[in-house]
Amino acid sequence: MKNQTFKLDSCSEELKPLRENLRPLITKAGFGEKDVESLLIAIGEAVTNAIRHSYQCEPGREIQVTFEETPEKIVFRVRDFGQKIKVCDVKEPTLPPVKGGGLGIYFMKTIMDELEYNTAHAQGNELIMAKYKPGKKP
Repeated sequence: MKNQTFKLDSCSEELKPLRENLRPLITKAGFGEKDVESLLIAIGEAVTNAIRHSYQCEPGREIQVTFEETPEKIVFRVRDFGQKIKVCDVKEPTLPPVKGGGLGIYFMKTIMDELEYNTAHAQGNELIMAKYKPGKKP
């Protein structure tokens, strides 16, 4: 298993360098360009949600994004140390959206094969998302 963790500041300017670091890892794991772009969108949405909802857009707070590769899939863990979310309050988006925003979770669920919130941490949140490699989906 290959793991790599990236530590980000809680601001949107961190998204571009994160994408640039993840792109070759996802490509090397066997995903085509279309899948790579979709996966980067999902990761961007997860980090943006951590910035907006856990940290209320306060810069200078830590977000960790971990990339894990197994023979069957790649796993992304987006970890923050901010305000705990209540998973039961995470609503399914209405389509089409009534107001701007709110589609991040929809994109993540559509793009990823697995999506799970780990709320067992004493502080903060962890979103775990997985995508099976081409030809490996159970």
